[in-house]
Amino acid sequence: MKGTGHETTGQPCQDHHAVKLIETGRDEPLLLLVTSDGAGSAAHSEEGSAAVCEETLRWLEMRLSDGTAFLTEADGVSLVHNLRTYLLNYAEEPERQYAVRDLACTLNVAAVLPQRAWFLQVGDGAVIVQSGSSPMEVVFWPDNGEYANQTYFVTDVPDDRIHTRIVESELDRLSLMTDGLLSLALVFQQRSVHAPFFESMFRGVEALDGVDTGAYGQLQAGLSRFLNSPGVNARTSDDKTLILASQRPPVKAVPIQAVAATPGEGVTS
Repeated sequence: MKGTGHETTGQPCQDHHAVKLIETGRDEPLLLLVTSDGAGSAAHSEEGSAAVCEETLRWLEMRLSDGTAFLTEADGVSLVHNLRTYLLNYAEEPERQYAVRDLACTLNVAAVLPQRAWFLQVGDGAVIVQSGSSPMEVVFWPDNGEYANQTYFVTDVPDDRIHTRIVESELDRLSLMTDGLLSLALVFQQRSVHAPFFESMFRGVEALDGVDTGAYGQLQAGLSRFLNSPGVNARTSDDKTLILASQRPPVKAVPIQAVAATPGEGVTS
């Protein structure tokens, strides 16, 4: 969703996301989630974030669709190197002729199977997970480097700042977000999750019995209104993207469901 700061300056929304639920060759449900936030200082970062989301989803599907082997920590570097090449080729197309830095953007990725998950982060933004009665936790703390307003981007991130983690357990709840929501979602002094921000929204997702229902549409609209509410906009003027996924009861119609706030377009799954 376009932030009020960008509304004021006339900048485009620089956030994008991708969500897809597929089945592997072993008939396992595989949930793929991606968020990306374009750098405010980069001339065409909204194109970069959109391209990165699309290419990340394609790369993950190609890598995981047969179900023979899951992702490793080394795949994080491989994916980012692939994205950098993809952006370089995109920038050099005759109709563009951009500098690749014009496409700078962050990246958060989750690939989730029933009993394991793989996560990747470049830059800020955050991934939140919860399993059973355990508290919500941040998979990676937002990576702002040495200075408060600094972060890292896919176009030039050093390999040692490409963060990858594998979780070998079932996750009940999962959320990805761009940095526009971090001040509401995280407790920075304790480096922890502000659980009340998420709880009612997760319960709304868990009450759904499918994606092609009136309740699903109402939840989409309600989430979009919330992200554009005066209370939220008073805390952040940045673009805002939020993905929520849960497989807790009473959801029984499908293995897992996801709902996401789409910049400028409402909500999709």
